[in-house]
Amino acid sequence: MLCYVLLCFLAQSCYEDPVVKVPSVDEPEALYPISLSASSSQMLSRAIVSNDDELQTTHLGVFAYKKLADGTKVPVFENTELEWDNTLGWTYSPMRYWDRTASYYFVSYSPWNENVEYDKNEHRLIIKNIPYWQSIDANVVDYVVANDYGQANGHYIDAFGINPVSLDFEHILSQLEVRVVKNAFLMSNYTLSGVSYANVPLNTPEHKAQYDFYSPNGEKFDETGAPMVNTSNMGNLAISSTPIRMSAPQDAPIGNEATEATSLKHLVVPFSSDRGGNEKLQITLAYAINGSEQTPKVVETPLQNLEANQRYVLTLSFESGTEIVPSLTIEPWKDVTVDEPKYNW
Repeated sequence: MLCYVLLCFLAQSCYEDPVVKVPSVDEPEALYPISLSASSSQMLSRAIVSNDDELQTTHLGVFAYKKLADGTKVPVFENTELEWDNTLGWTYSPMRYWDRTASYYFVSYSPWNENVEYDKNEHRLIIKNIPYWQSIDANVVDYVVANDYGQANGHYIDAFGINPVSLDFEHILSQLEVRVVKNAFLMSNYTLSGVSYANVPLNTPEHKAQYDFYSPNGEKFDETGAPMVNTSNMGNLAISSTPIRMSAPQDAPIGNEATEATSLKHLVVPFSSDRGGNEKLQITLAYAINGSEQTPKVVETPLQNLEANQRYVLTLSFESGTEIVPSLTIEPWKDVTVDEPKYNW
């Protein structure tokens, strides 16, 4: 009986709760595990779908470091993949624990990609191998990114317990929609047979996008508390000065409202069409009037810079004869009610 009691005592003394970690010599401040929280309500993207059940099938990537009192930056997460567990929530392995004396900086993105880098000194996330230009269809892939910051003791750990790291995501790509319409008073029959773009990034295998993320004021993230990064600087862009055919509808009728055939939607990398020579984004329309092919019309648009997390709608309207008037609106990525399994566009 005494041996049994002794064994029970030893077993209890060696037991370590999987949720709360006992401080040790190596981790004197470790007590609470680091947890992360993400919701589909903040991620309106082709990377995920419209509800949390579908989000839970999307893996998240996380980078993080802690900043010690002497300024040293120690990596904590290095492109760690988060997976959803119906009981435990977002999980990763091995478990990391809070250092209550340190400040923490987190960067997360979705969907997870092993070919991603993070520079903790510049607070720069680089996601490689994303095509510059994607038609919005069932195969398109979008990326979203989030960051969070704060003192372990005070922001994440307080008198009421542990607060999860909140991942509020934004897009790193731009959405561009071009609509072709005509004035309702034009009685002639207008048809569209093709749309081409010039002064845009080339969508070729050897040229891929790399994203450097900055603070909202356009400067490098300076650890002063900017909660989100929402601008990006593109590197190694290859810009085409010759028209690239983007759509070839079969004589689609042009009306006073855009249809699916006369409305082109793409995801594009944020870029500037002004490469030092005052080039503007150009769109060429191939069209016919009453069945007679016209000289293709080249329109220099008012859109020169595409920024991340923006949705641009460019309407090209035939106002009289062959005269085209462009108008541009900038709209947010919309939160709309959709039927499963459609995506939130």
